[in-house]
Amino acid sequence: MTLRQASSLLLHSLRRAPRSFALSVFGIAVGISVLGFFLALSLGMQKRVLQRIFPTDRLEVVPPKTSVDDSAIGALGAMLGGSKLLGDEMIATLRSHPDVQAVFPRMKVAFPVRGWGGERLIGRAIYTDLPIDGIDPAAVSETTSPWAFKDYVSDKNPFCTEDKNCPSGWYCSWDINKCEPPIPVIVSPTILEFYNGSFARMYGLPKISGFLAGQLRGMTATAELGKSFISRREAGKPRQRKIVLVGVSDRAQPFGLTVPLPYVKRWNAEYAGDRMAQEYSSLTVQVKPGKSITRVVELVRKLGYSIEDNGAEQAGLAVLLMTALFVLVSLSTLVVAALNVAHTFFRAIAERRHELGVMRAVGASQRDIMLLLLGEAACIGLVGGVVGLLISRLAALGIDFLSRTALPDFPFKPSSYFWFSPELLLTLLLFSVTICLLGALFPARAAAQQSPAEALTAK
Repeated sequence: MTLRQASSLLLHSLRRAPRSFALSVFGIAVGISVLGFFLALSLGMQKRVLQRIFPTDRLEVVPPKTSVDDSAIGALGAMLGGSKLLGDEMIATLRSHPDVQAVFPRMKVAFPVRGWGGERLIGRAIYTDLPIDGIDPAAVSETTSPWAFKDYVSDKNPFCTEDKNCPSGWYCSWDINKCEPPIPVIVSPTILEFYNGSFARMYGLPKISGFLAGQLRGMTATAELGKSFISRREAGKPRQRKIVLVGVSDRAQPFGLTVPLPYVKRWNAEYAGDRMAQEYSSLTVQVKPGKSITRVVELVRKLGYSIEDNGAEQAGLAVLLMTALFVLVSLSTLVVAALNVAHTFFRAIAERRHELGVMRAVGASQRDIMLLLLGEAACIGLVGGVVGLLISRLAALGIDFLSRTALPDFPFKPSSYFWFSPELLLTLLLFSVTICLLGALFPARAAAQQSPAEALTAK
């Protein structure tokens, strides 16, 4: 039987029983639509929400959790001949691991800092205490002209008595009579998400879109080291420094400001002592693409350190369990659909036994009969898969539309909750066809093995 003959016969067979074909397609379409909807939802939640909040290729190493204060830890470590505080030795150990791409030390400011500014954003100054940490400048790729994310302090900075003595964009640090550019600062997307989702709506402030966030680069404010608005705690001689926003980066701490690490080291040495300038508060570990983060976690815990719990594992597990539940329901629907396909083919073969016998009598082989019936099953699977994917895509578009129009803004609200990747669509189509082929395999084989005489004499 030629390909053209087989195709013509296949179309004739499908047209002769449209009702059975439509019922089989409906069963497959229901299962594929449910399966596709929840798999796309799971992928969308992971890619569009969870990965924005919890990067999956990165972990934060912190000192071991204990109820004893840091000084006691340091004393105990010295008595035991070692220390569990984070230092350069731990950085070198992690960087030597084959799965680690980079390690960036972080250090929190260990004394109070307050600041004011924001007139450019809301039209009036905001006064608040500033949580600040520092990170290795190599971790941050964003740069803006004329300020890059780096340390600008140098002994070669010119002498000054007032701002007009300094180059354009610089200011005069009156306590040291040196010209300095503002300290570059980055903020986390998390801050913008919470601002847009809560504070902007609450206080009638403008939302910071991607365009406005770009316009805010270069916005300056004033930070005063050693003083606080919240408490009376003071440390050392107060110093005022200008800070400038140079970008938004997921390398910044979630709530607060992040500056180049050398600034924090100098500040901690002056205001909190040399020890606080040598111990890192955490290490950001970047895992190589395609490598397992598990082996790095095992090394960290073997060395006696901890991984900062940011809720990523629990959130990911919750999404996985919900997806598994709905996939189980979807697969159950597909199993019922496959059984329906098998039942439909058994019944169709019984009705077409004489027709199949004639085909065998005029020269059709067992292979021709089996391929014909499996071709019908593949068509059911293909059409059912396409219809099911269209239904799931339309349902997803409806959910996204309701989210945009009916739900208020909230932090990390995605433009779409679904991820219909080409790989997912192709996999579901192949799965749909496979299910139908498996359902039709046994009845097709039974029909092909009948002899022409048996088929023609059967009533």
